[in-house]
Amino acid sequence: MHVWDSEPEDIVDAPELAHPYRYFATCDKCRATAQQIPWQRGLFSSYVKSTGPKTIEGKAASAANLDGHPTPEEAMRTRFNALKHGAAAKQALYFPAKPGKYDACETCDIDHDYCSQQVACMRRTELFMRHLIAIQNGDPEMLRENHAIQQANFAALMDDMLLSVISKGVALEAPVYSFDKEGGFHLGNYKDPTTGETKLLTELKANPLLKHIFDLIGKNNLSLSDLGMTQKVQDDNDIKMGKLQQDGVEKQSLLSFQEKQAEQLGKLTEMMKSSKENLKNDPILIEHNQNSGDG
Repeated sequence: MHVWDSEPEDIVDAPELAHPYRYFATCDKCRATAQQIPWQRGLFSSYVKSTGPKTIEGKAASAANLDGHPTPEEAMRTRFNALKHGAAAKQALYFPAKPGKYDACETCDIDHDYCSQQVACMRRTELFMRHLIAIQNGDPEMLRENHAIQQANFAALMDDMLLSVISKGVALEAPVYSFDKEGGFHLGNYKDPTTGETKLLTELKANPLLKHIFDLIGKNNLSLSDLGMTQKVQDDNDIKMGKLQQDGVEKQSLLSFQEKQAEQLGKLTEMMKSSKENLKNDPILIEHNQNSGDG
């Protein structure tokens, strides 16, 4: 399917449509006659069907609907679309549109004919715009999905390297060679003293993929220590766990002490009340008060 812009070659009446015409043109590439792209027809129909306020009151009411807009989310979406299709899209020109020539083109779901008419690769443009907006707004959440995909790709890449090392071995034999002053290339060889045969001289080297595997493990915090799987880390965690448990015992003891103290204070109030009652009924005190004229 091809997409292009051109003047219509044929206009057909279509009274059943809101915009009562259909437009046709010939494709420059395949020379097939095609109808106007559907979203443009829908846009024409929306213009025809649109009805707006006519009175001053109606226009004021319609304008009031915009209060509170655009919201922060709407503003971000508008900015994304403006950057993607506007002047700032030049940021993605490092990757010009070359459908089928990038590795990602094999699995890309964007139409290659449509992409070929753009200034830059559509997929790269979207990636550039996401990073640009996220950095300008200080919002890393917009890049979370990209980072998750990258981590999955790193894990898959590391698995492939590990399988290659396992299948080929951690040590590889490489031939010994040298160059003379004239630029000639010479392989190192020697004569076996037992059989008299000339054999190739080799040296043993570590598999070069090992360094890249260790780099990926270290930079992505995937070592046993980072994952808490070493004996030392587990012992440290046990000590910390024991301290936390001891803290819990101390907190429980303090709570029990507070509860007992509150209980004793409650009993003390009752004892004071009972003591006052007993004091009022004391016969010696009553007789004393009567003799002194206080009773």
